[in-house]
Amino acid sequence: MAPNGGVTGQDGGCGFVVSSEVTISPESAEALERAFRERLHLVEKAPGFRRLETWRDVTRPGVFQMVSWWDDAGSFRRYMRSEEHRISHDRIPHAPDRPRGTGVRRYALLPDS
Repeated sequence: MAPNGGVTGQDGGCGFVVSSEVTISPESAEALERAFRERLHLVEKAPGFRRLETWRDVTRPGVFQMVSWWDDAGSFRRYMRSEEHRISHDRIPHAPDRPRGTGVRRYALLPDS
């Protein structure tokens, strides 16, 4: 891993995946699910973006994973610094309904075996 958290020289051209865990009070989970459904879809326009999935943990109420697939780590980093990312995150509710980031994982996709 590079000091900036990206993978360098390890994606092997297969891709890069980021999983971000967010936690919100169970009472506010429905509002967060609605926000996911009504999102602006700006990330889809980002160069190198492949897809985004949002998962709700069925064993831990109020815990969600946002999983995004990218061509490479550089594409993800550029999006994270973009105006589109800022705009989409400006829509996140403020306290007390604000979700908290509780973990980020980055993966290099391996070739199918």
